[in-house]
Amino acid sequence: MHLQAEVIGRFDRPGDANALLYTPLAETLSARHTRRYAVDYTGDEAALVAFLTKVLADSVSHELRTGPEPALSGFAFFIDYGMKPGGLDHEKETILAHHRSLPDEGFAITQLKINHRIYLFGEAGAAALADRFVKDIVNPAIHTWQVTTA
Repeated sequence: MHLQAEVIGRFDRPGDANALLYTPLAETLSARHTRRYAVDYTGDEAALVAFLTKVLADSVSHELRTGPEPALSGFAFFIDYGMKPGGLDHEKETILAHHRSLPDEGFAITQLKINHRIYLFGEAGAAALADRFVKDIVNPAIHTWQVTTA
């Protein structure tokens, strides 16, 4: 089975997207970051969601949303990027090691993929700037990435 979860900051607000670029844009865009987790698992989904909520989200400052839909709306586009398979991903290894150290929780994680997600908000046509953000944010030697438009 497969579960997608996204962790968002409850108090985070979109900030100036130019902070992500080497050279600022004339256009006014804002950006907001989240973390996206794709989990292949066996067993009890409710137990997995409880584990992810406990491990990934602080109950005061974070919210964990599950499902394939983006956690935020109103974006022009978003960029998902993460480590290439075989790349050293400390967060992934720490989550899996913690899961293995616990007594049987009613589920087993068979695969975990973690992505940074950056939502970009702006005027109509802002998605045309996606390549510029990918060029400045993503390192093609170690990352995979995907751009999704609204």
